[in-house]
Parts: sequence; structure tokens; C-alpha cells
Amino acid sequence: MIAARSGRTDITNILLEGKHVNLDIQEENGDTAVIIAVQRRKPVTLRELVRAGSDLNLQNQEGLTPLMIAARSGRTDITNVLLEGKHIDLDIQEKRTGWSALHFSVERGDSATTEALLKAGANPHLKDKDGDTAVIMAVKSHEPDTLRELVRAGSDLNLQNNEGLTPLMIAARSERTDITNILLEGEHINLDIQEECTGLSALHFSADRGDSATTEALLKAGANLHLNDKDGDSALTLAAWCGHTNFVVKLVKAGADLDLQNKNGDTAVIMAVKRHEPATLRELVRAGSDLNLQNQEGLTPLMIAARSGRTDITNILLEGEHINLDIQEKRTGQSALHFSAEEGDSATTEALLKAGANPHLKDKNGATAMEITEQRAQSSLVSKTLPMRVMMTQPSLYDSQYALRYQRQLKSERDDLGGDDTSSSLTRLKLKELELVSEGKVPTAGQQSQIKMKMTPEMDPEHSPDFNL
Repeated sequence: MIAARSGRTDITNILLEGKHVNLDIQEENGDTAVIIAVQRRKPVTLRELVRAGSDLNLQNQEGLTPLMIAARSGRTDITNVLLEGKHIDLDIQEKRTGWSALHFSVERGDSATTEALLKAGANPHLKDKDGDTAVIMAVKSHEPDTLRELVRAGSDLNLQNNEGLTPLMIAARSERTDITNILLEGEHINLDIQEECTGLSALHFSADRGDSATTEALLKAGANLHLNDKDGDSALTLAAWCGHTNFVVKLVKAGADLDLQNKNGDTAVIMAVKRHEPATLRELVRAGSDLNLQNQEGLTPLMIAARSGRTDITNILLEGEHINLDIQEKRTGQSALHFSAEEGDSATTEALLKAGANPHLKDKNGATAMEITEQRAQSSLVSKTLPMRVMMTQPSLYDSQYALRYQRQLKSERDDLGGDDTSSSLTRLKLKELELVSEGKVPTAGQQSQIKMKMTPEMDPEHSPDFNL
């Protein structure tokens, strides 16, 4: 051992000439003369020990064999000397991690040592404690050269680790198209294996990341567009949910099912609406998605948009052909217009009315959108819903006869609020509203915002600070 440690080959040779020399004595830490020669990087001394018949499979206290140590150090010359030995076991696994010599060389990104081990017959399918093969380790470590050696050697590219992930899934999840392309060079690769717990495939993972380059590679290789995960989501619905517009465009061009519904009944359009993704939504609308499908809650994309108060999303949906504005939610009987009325969203209400939504539809309680608006007006000190009341009474918004109708209504409200006393802020608010309506106008968004800021139910109308509308 001392001779091996010092690298004195001449001394080593003299010792090896002796009879009954025990070549495999281990120190307290389990190191043998061979392990010491490997650690000290003494290839000439090591070769003499190998030729003399040293046991090359003994593990030290760390569970490491000479071959593992050589592979870990990146010394291909040392590895090659060990591979000259008889009866060397290339596939011993370190006890704590389950790594073999091949795992160590791959983790280091040492393609030369990896190639030497594979040519000598190392098993590329051994799994470590995490279920990772050498291929999976190369993918995780982003080592393209090492991975290419493993693929060329015919490694099984479909094995899953303890998480249920294949090399291709991991590559897609990491957005490394170069790694994905190397895997796609392999024979018998299955593009559509699904992770057991979630049902996600490699294409699902690339959809989640919005990696259009990897997606294109997978699609060209023949990945299945129509696979659903455990929630019933396709790659398209996932991409829509994440707002990955470029990815959505590629999937649509490849022939993805636009109207596939997941277990909640949500389509790609509904996903884009829920997540407020206008660019993604516009592409789906232009592609001809069915905008009238209802999910398990009975909601159409238009209802969800109206309920969320996103007029921009509503307007994109209204660009679609064959959209039905008056579908009613099954449980409540409410339409998109009912939802916008409940939200007090005058902009969305105006958009729906201009597009032809029916203001006379009744929900399960017999209420029209107009009546919901009136209820909101009566429950508020400020007539925030005035523009909507005018709109639903007369879609042209500015017809003078309806302005006169509200003139009479507001006079009545003024009388209820204090007769001719115009000193209170609340009364002056109502008078300003009256003035605007009598002129055939509607308070601007800025005026409504000021009114909302100045007048709250908690304020005493008789002691409100002066302000100018």
C-alpha cells in the first residue's frame, strides 16, 4: 500500500514477486492498494497491480470501487487500465445513492469515460435510488455529448424514474430542445408515455412551459396531440391556461382539437378567458373554436367574461362567428347580460347590447337584466348603474324620451333626499345626474369614479366635504 501510495512501481514490482502476497488487504477506511493507486492517479503502478490479479471489485467504507473512483475523477486513462482487469464488475452500485461507475461518469459529463464503460459492457439501464438511469442523469445534467454516447449505445429511452418521468419528459420540462433532439434520434422511443400520477406526457410538459421549439420537434416526431392528462386536459388546454400564444398557434396548425373539454368541461377558450389571456383567446377565436360550449357549471366563455368584468375579453369573444349571446346558465337561468348587470359593469353591458343581447330574458327568479340593474340602483346611495339603466331601457343610449323618463325619476329621488335643499353633497350628486340625463348624456367614467370616491354609505350626506363634479 505504501508503494502504491508513493507511486514507486519498482518497489511495487519487487513486492509482487514475493509469494503469498495479499494484494487485497484493506485499510481501516476500506481502501486497497488498487484504490490508493487510483486515488493517487498512478497508472503505471495500477497496471502492475491489475496484472497481478488484484480484486477490482472491493468497495471501501464509502461504498466506492476503484472503477467508481476513476469514473468520478474523470481520468479515462485510469479507467482504461482497470478495464484491462479480469472479472471486473462494471455494474456495482454505491450503497447510499445507488450510483454505478457509469452514473459517476455521466454526472461528471465525461463522454470519453462514458464511451469506454459502454464499450466494455456497462449496463445503461441500472437505476439509482431515485430510479434514475444514466440516460436520465445525462438529461438532468444537460450533458449533450454524454447523452449522445448513451443513445448511440442503444440505451432504453422509455424507462421511468421513481417520479414516473422518462428522459423525454424531463427534457421537455427543462426546455432544452437540444437534449430533446438527441433523444429523438434514438430508436424505439415512445413519445406518448404518460406520467402515472398526473397523466402528463412530454408534449404536456412542453405546453406547460410554452416551449414552442421543443413542441415543434415533438410534433414533427409524431407526438400525439390528443392525449389527455388525469384532469382531461390536452396540450392545447394547458397552453391556453398558461397563455402561451405561440405554442397555441403551433398546436392549432398541427390539428389540435379546439373544442376538447376537460373534466370540468372547460375548453381552451374557457381556459384563456378564465386566465384573462387576450392574445391567446384571439387566436383560438380566429381558429374557429366553438364559443357556445358550457362547462360543468353551465357557463359559456361569454358568461365568464361578463362575470369577471373584463370588457376586453368580452369584445374578443364578440368577434367570433355564430356566438350565441343569450345562452342561459342551467341552474340560475342567467345569461351573460344578467352577469354583467349583477357586476354593475356598464362597459360590458353596452358591448353585449350593441352585439344584440336580449335584455328581456328572465332568469329562474323571473328577473331580467334590467330588473337586476334597478335592484342595484335602489340598494346604493349613488346611482352607479345609471348608464346601464339608460342602456337597457333604450339601447341607443341617448334617446331623449328615455332621458325625460329618468328626469322624472330623479326629481322624485331628489324630493326623497331633501326637497329643495341643495346644500347636501348627496342631493347635489343627484342633481348633477339629473342634469346629465336631461341633456341625453351619461356620466363619464371619470365622473362616476369621482362620485364613487366622494360618496360612500359611511359618509353623513349633510356633512360631506364640498366637491365639484
